[in-house]
Amino acid sequence: MGEIVEMIDLHNHILPGLDDGASTFEESMQMCRISYGDGVRTIVATPHTLGLYQNDRSAIVSKVREFNEAIAQRGLQNADCGMQKDSGSATRNPNSEFRILPGADVHLCEKTLPHFDQGRLTTINDGGKFLLIEFPSQGIPYRAEEVLFQLMGRGVIPVITHPERNVGIGQNPKRYYEMIRAGCLGQVTAMSVTGEFGPKVKKVAEQFLRNRLVHFIASDAHSANGRPPVLSAAVRAAERLLGEEEARRMVTEYPQAVLEGRRPEVQEPKSV
Repeated sequence: MGEIVEMIDLHNHILPGLDDGASTFEESMQMCRISYGDGVRTIVATPHTLGLYQNDRSAIVSKVREFNEAIAQRGLQNADCGMQKDSGSATRNPNSEFRILPGADVHLCEKTLPHFDQGRLTTINDGGKFLLIEFPSQGIPYRAEEVLFQLMGRGVIPVITHPERNVGIGQNPKRYYEMIRAGCLGQVTAMSVTGEFGPKVKKVAEQFLRNRLVHFIASDAHSANGRPPVLSAAVRAAERLLGEEEARRMVTEYPQAVLEGRRPEVQEPKSV
């Protein structure tokens, strides 16, 4: 098993000062260095939206643009920071340079559909096709399935974030299975897979991986220390459950399809 490179992190609270993620620009820079050192080359910046934080699409897109400009101005892609541009070889991967893309971790509530219809929610890569959806940690919201169905009716595929950490889903995984069967996708948190959210969450994460109920491994990073942007350890753990090829697809091929606006060709879910 070789080094995992060119990974894509679809869920990361890296933008400074917008939510409970990175608090300062310097912390954001440190998170970039950690992520790059781990093999990630693309981060989707996903500030919390609705709930405690609003973060409209215009603000996020603007902030991402400013952040990418700041990275370039700071010379982040150089040997001192551990980020080196390719030598210019004709065979280099076009995605090899570090980049930040817009997105949002959208709280599912009564405002979700109106805000989407008003163009205020940030889809992944601002592509209008995939939307990260976060449930309240303690349960599944009332009429959640109706909101998810209406989003799909608008041509958007909901990506349910960290279902393994949701108390309601843990108590009734069959309901979550039906959401996936209906067309939603799921994203597991890297630290859940490695056990850093505790044994109960790890057990649910492993069950969802085995049953093909999650399709992306993402960091959901909030800091440089307590919740850092590291994916490789979780991929290694997932390899023991799914095999190397499938585990690596969850941080490469599948998220790349999403960035391009294509539904990834994932396996059929198994009932729980």
